[in-house]
Amino acid sequence: MTTTLMILQAVVSVLLIIVVLLQFGKGAEAGLMQGGGADSVFTGNQQGNILSKITIFLSVIFLGNSIFLARIQSNKSSSSLLDGEAPVSRPLNSDATDAAKSVPAETKPSTTAPAETKK
Repeated sequence: MTTTLMILQAVVSVLLIIVVLLQFGKGAEAGLMQGGGADSVFTGNQQGNILSKITIFLSVIFLGNSIFLARIQSNKSSSSLLDGEAPVSRPLNSDATDAAKSVPAETKPSTTAPAETKK
């Protein structure tokens, strides 16, 4: 089912791009639909109405299908690919490493347990 929806998404995407490119902008005298017999099929007002309705229809299908595909994908797995990875604890710049080198040995925290003091 996911494969079918992905194919539908690709087809709708291409159709949406084509329909948007066919539309006229304000002041666009040379559009793609002004070729030889296009005037007999569409008049100026009908062309804008038909293409705008097709654009709205395709965009609603595109957005709905995108949301549906995202919901299907999020339900498939609840874990991330990076869940098993160890976090990286390197400094982002060289200033942090220089500061760590300049700290005297007496002030560095000890990794061994402190010795007990006798009273």
